[in-house]
Amino acid sequence: MTETNAPVGPGRRLPLERAFNLRDFGGYATADGRVVRRGMLFRSGTMALLSEADAAHLRSLGIQAICDFRRGNERSAEPTLWHGAEVDYFCRDYSESSGVLGEMLKRKDATAQDMRHAMIALYRAIPLDHAASYRAMFAQILAGRVPIIINCSAGKDRTGVGAALILAALGVPRETIVDDYLLTNEHADWDWLLTQRSTLVARAWSARAEALEPLLTVDEAYLDSFFAELDSSHGGIEGYLAGPLGMDEGARQLLRERLLD
Repeated sequence: MTETNAPVGPGRRLPLERAFNLRDFGGYATADGRVVRRGMLFRSGTMALLSEADAAHLRSLGIQAICDFRRGNERSAEPTLWHGAEVDYFCRDYSESSGVLGEMLKRKDATAQDMRHAMIALYRAIPLDHAASYRAMFAQILAGRVPIIINCSAGKDRTGVGAALILAALGVPRETIVDDYLLTNEHADWDWLLTQRSTLVARAWSARAEALEPLLTVDEAYLDSFFAELDSSHGGIEGYLAGPLGMDEGARQLLRERLLD
């Protein structure tokens, strides 16, 4: 298997001590035979726990922009502080709960099956709830602010959809997009993360881990739900990119020039 088709290839997992679900999501082949550049696109969960060595390594990569998809209370609880003024940091305040694990935990009597159904429903809400964030994400790239990191608290739902949209806009096949999305199940070390802090998620995990399992993993059915919503409400991924996200053919061409070899 070549590196461009391998879900986990050399350099995808960065040599960091205290990162959570932080990885390069370049290196994939597009349908027309080009390749997404490595070292340009990164996705992550919380970056509040990075060591100074981790921060120095990220700074050495020349990151130009961060798109932080978290709500204000998430950012206040776990601020991203490793970068300097040279990095354009995007965030926005919003009240929608889609993609926020803490909101799901309010259902104290929910079973694992209940949680899985809720996650599938949640992914149908993401296209509407987070369109403003994804527009900003593409605007950063089109303005030349790459390499870029996109992140949320877990790096799997809001960030997972953001990464899927970038790869789709570049022409990466759906099967490969799903493979990249599912890598969270290999990269996200929840056992480590939940011992680092006393959060609602950590406390709930210690009390009812089995019921919470669907919240802390990714499942192809979740991403399928997102794509099904695009099909029913926007005429598919192409309609969503061109409509709510403003990625017309000119923008798509510029995106390809910036990110494809």
